[in-house]
Amino acid sequence: MTGLLGSTVLEVAIGIAFIYLLLAVFCTTANEWIATVLKTRGALLQQGILQLLAPDQSAPSGAAQDAIVTRFYNHPLIKALTQDDNHPSYLAARTFAETIMDLATPNHPGSISFEDLENGIKNDLPAGNLRTSLLAVIQSTDKKIEDAQKAIEAWYEDHMDRVSGWYKRKTQLWTLIVATIITVATNADTLHVASRLWLEPTLRSQLVEAARNPPSVPANPGVKSNQVPTASDQAAETLGVVLGWKDTGDLKDVRKWAERIVGWALTILAVSLGAPFWFDVLNRFMNLRSAGNSPSEKGKLQSAAG
Repeated sequence: MTGLLGSTVLEVAIGIAFIYLLLAVFCTTANEWIATVLKTRGALLQQGILQLLAPDQSAPSGAAQDAIVTRFYNHPLIKALTQDDNHPSYLAARTFAETIMDLATPNHPGSISFEDLENGIKNDLPAGNLRTSLLAVIQSTDKKIEDAQKAIEAWYEDHMDRVSGWYKRKTQLWTLIVATIITVATNADTLHVASRLWLEPTLRSQLVEAARNPPSVPANPGVKSNQVPTASDQAAETLGVVLGWKDTGDLKDVRKWAERIVGWALTILAVSLGAPFWFDVLNRFMNLRSAGNSPSEKGKLQSAAG
């Protein structure tokens, strides 16, 4: 009996985690749409690029730094990413490094050596933090051009990690707003869902089965990534079975409303944790369930995962 009870608890947890994951995916998709409309990602990426290329514009070399920013955005590699005169919202580290190296060596249209790059940074880039930072970055390598490029890429990615942090903080309020709208619109009451999953084995099994094929989720969505998690139509149909405003007979019951609001609040807080968080939690729950199954059932799970 204890084993059966434990299995039921785990399956309920899997079902709830899967629902949280799907709602978080829809929330992320909505946030990406809002960011596209408001051009938030592009603006933050531009701010991050500006901090790398022209960090000290008040210095005497400020005008020269502005010029290097203009040259950067007019470079063919960057222009190719521009749409409708808007700056790109995503820029790969390799593209950034190749552009910077090209700007630093305007008199070397072909292949360049480490010495060409070093001299170009010293002579063709404006004095200031950009020149100092780039020299420090490339001089920490084995003085090979390939290593220098990788070092510039790492320098850029490290800065973009911080920009991603700014992006997440700026979108936190939007995430809560969108999570609230989605939760109320779908009546995603955690307490009610948990009760249904506990009392309805068929529904519980259906969700556990669907959880074997969760939507793909990027590890760290943010300004430095243009990936958006997607949910399948089947996943959306699964939500329709569990959530919704089908049972409206208790809308005049104050106590039920209090319970519903608490259930909504739990869902909103959970969804705001993000899709990557629930993807990881769901995987751990599924691994626990797989470890407790019979060898034949483990084989089925492995086949489904593969």
